[in-house]
Amino acid sequence: MTLSTPPEDTAVRAEDTGFPTVFGRELLGELPNFVHRPYLVVTMADLWPRFEHLFDSHLAGVHFVETLDTAALESAAAALPEFGSVIGLGGGQAIDVAKFLAWLRNRPLFQAPTAMTTNAPFGHRSALRQGDGVAIVGWAVPEAVYVDFDVIRGAPALLNRSGVGDVLCYHTAHFDWKLAHDSGREERRWPYDERLVAEARERLDTVLADLDEIREVSDRGIRTLMLAHRWGGAAFHAAGWNSRHMDGVDHAFLYGLEHQTGRHFIHGQAVGLGTYFGAVLQDNEPEMILSSLHRAGVDIRPEAMGIDWEDAATAMRRLAWYVRHADLPYTIADARPVGDDVVEHIRDRIHATFGAWETQGHEGPRGGFI
Repeated sequence: MTLSTPPEDTAVRAEDTGFPTVFGRELLGELPNFVHRPYLVVTMADLWPRFEHLFDSHLAGVHFVETLDTAALESAAAALPEFGSVIGLGGGQAIDVAKFLAWLRNRPLFQAPTAMTTNAPFGHRSALRQGDGVAIVGWAVPEAVYVDFDVIRGAPALLNRSGVGDVLCYHTAHFDWKLAHDSGREERRWPYDERLVAEARERLDTVLADLDEIREVSDRGIRTLMLAHRWGGAAFHAAGWNSRHMDGVDHAFLYGLEHQTGRHFIHGQAVGLGTYFGAVLQDNEPEMILSSLHRAGVDIRPEAMGIDWEDAATAMRRLAWYVRHADLPYTIADARPVGDDVVEHIRDRIHATFGAWETQGHEGPRGGFI
């Protein structure tokens, strides 16, 4: 595939969709000066010490995200103090819980992502958990999303780079949607739409053209990936709650892996593995996907996610069962069995690209090794 720098008007068109988004520096320190008081900060316990000094006496409280379970979050919301607005500060989990709490309490929302791992800051609904499955619930439109270049760059490199996975998955999603259409298995409310596929492909191409900048987490790389996320997050609602042009077997693998292991993962990293796995099943330029992930610095070896190969292999072999168990849309997982030959091929190609895994230290708090 030949990659070229996208024309300038491509970035402009991408900025015309999605939530108001501000790029700049020293943005977080301004939040207490204009958000509705008193305000609630939703974040992670390990992030708070880094940013606590930026917030003042008008802080109503801090909610540390410990679960994505909807019932547990509803209970936690009932115990919170009164607040006038919500600030989501963190990665996908903090951002999604901030949306949920703002929706439950009907309060204004301000989002301050600290990494680029997912398009969650730009989605209207929260991706939470309910029982064995995913619950896409709520409705919250932030007053603005504040993307601070220095804050983003201060996150672990893998968290930032792995956001590429939440865009590369458009590639396998398009194949899955067309497969469902051709097989007579597409959803009646979401018939295959070439226009939506072309729009998603345009955003995918902007990311493919800037993989080196994204790997370096440069200002340009941050802007490119976050604008792609901005489009992707808003596109779910814009297409009538249709995500077929944005995810398929790639995300199904993530959910199946979570079901298999009982763990949560860095979203784009696990989706990246699912995208490569799906591309292999689809015979759909898998080497392009693998090389793009490697070039962007997204390590998709299972060990880099804190699990072993057997965990990943079991999730691959069981995916056909899981997608029916979870009643997920029709994808290549329904059409092609996964045998040991497929699993071994994927393992061999990932090792050839990233190298065989050698233990690199103790396990980190968010998976992987330090």
